Amino acid sequence: MTTYSFRASRFTLGVKLSLFVAALVLAVSASMAYFLVIRTAALQRITMENRFKSLATIIASMRGHGYGGRQYDPMLVKMFVEFGVKLGTNLCFATFAGSSGEIESGSLNHELLAEAAPDLAASLKNLSDEEKISRVAQWRWADESVRTFKISLEGKDGKVLGTATLGFSTMETERQLSSSLFANLIVTGVAFLLGLGASLLLARNFSRPIRQIASAMHDVSEGSLNQTLAINSRDEIGVLAESFNFMIKGLRERERIRSTFARYVSDQVAERILKEEDDLGLTGELKRVTVIFLDIRGFTTLTEYLHPREVVALLNDYFEIVIEIIFRYEGTINKFIGDSIMAIYGAPQSIDFPEVRGIITAVEIQKLVGEFNWKRMQEGKPVVNFGIGIHSGEAIAGNIGSARRMEYTVIGRDVNLAQRIESATREGQVLISEATYRKAAEYIEAQQKDAVFMKGILEPIPLYEVTRMKIASIEDLRAQVSKARGSLS
Repeated sequence: MTTYSFRASRFTLGVKLSLFVAALVLAVSASMAYFLVIRTAALQRITMENRFKSLATIIASMRGHGYGGRQYDPMLVKMFVEFGVKLGTNLCFATFAGSSGEIESGSLNHELLAEAAPDLAASLKNLSDEEKISRVAQWRWADESVRTFKISLEGKDGKVLGTATLGFSTMETERQLSSSLFANLIVTGVAFLLGLGASLLLARNFSRPIRQIASAMHDVSEGSLNQTLAINSRDEIGVLAESFNFMIKGLRERERIRSTFARYVSDQVAERILKEEDDLGLTGELKRVTVIFLDIRGFTTLTEYLHPREVVALLNDYFEIVIEIIFRYEGTINKFIGDSIMAIYGAPQSIDFPEVRGIITAVEIQKLVGEFNWKRMQEGKPVVNFGIGIHSGEAIAGNIGSARRMEYTVIGRDVNLAQRIESATREGQVLISEATYRKAAEYIEAQQKDAVFMKGILEPIPLYEVTRMKIASIEDLRAQVSKARGSLS
């Protein structure tokens, strides 16, 4: 099978399938990232916020108890701040202010502050503890990784006794979120690459049989029917390959039938039969045709001393030459009648210059038969000669017979006249009627013969013997006609 290099689109089927699978993997991975990481992180933030807020309320209440006259232990608050990492609170500072806004006390976790708010931590160097607490309480938190809560401390009568400001580092949560996102990105990337590779492999295996089918179809379109696809699967591709093989089998059968027809009828008739959508009817059509009859002179005597196999071989040798010339000039072999042949020009398909085609066919047959006879005589084989008669006129062309058996032929008075003219010929002679001569007179050399009375025809028929063609081919004739028409215009 030849390789068919067809012009593909920018994106082949394999590429489209690979991109689709890759996009699907990417979409699934992104969805997993959203639900498993981003949504989880959002829930963690909410949980952290609630935990920070609850813890801030508890620590602030410790200071609030001091306003109520109860015992207040600042070391407990300091412990919460300084050991915030170990306790899992991530509390980095706590400051307390009175009702008038003055800073009363507080505690700082310098380690967490240096990590979460490096600018603030840098500004606290060389400051006293009181100044550090004051600076932290007055800091404008913006880009730092610190979540602050400001809680009012109220007495039993609702009077504001002070405020507590607590800050919690969010660095650990952000690190966990970044780690989760990075891990998910790695997983997504690996899944994407694996999906892309798998889809490319799948697309290659999927598109390979399709390319093979396309290549086979291209070969079929160019006339090659020697294609058979291997069926390796039972999916849709396998069904397509099986259908292709079934189609090829039908085309081969059709070609075999056409070739078989062509052995008995002309290619034109065979093509017409095969192209008919419905059964061929028995109706005919009136067409102007040129009919040739050629017959072997003295054939009956020849058969008396030749073996039947030799007779058939002799006919086949000569008819091979005759048929090739008739087909070359687009004639239709209508029938074989023993040692005779009937050929038609102008049916079933119309052609240009049917009269000239018929005459040039006859002249070439006589020429090549003469050359073939010389070769056979050199080999000691028997030879034969043909008499050829030609007439042009109207005839009924159509299918003659019944629904079970029919034959495409032409019938009518002019067909019978062509056969009568052939019966008047001698070996090696080409006789044409006056109707044929008038159509081809300027392209041939011919001698007028005496009018001949023929069976079934009351008046004598004028005949002409063709001696030479003035043109070498139909192409030369077309060129002459085209030139003549150009000079007239």
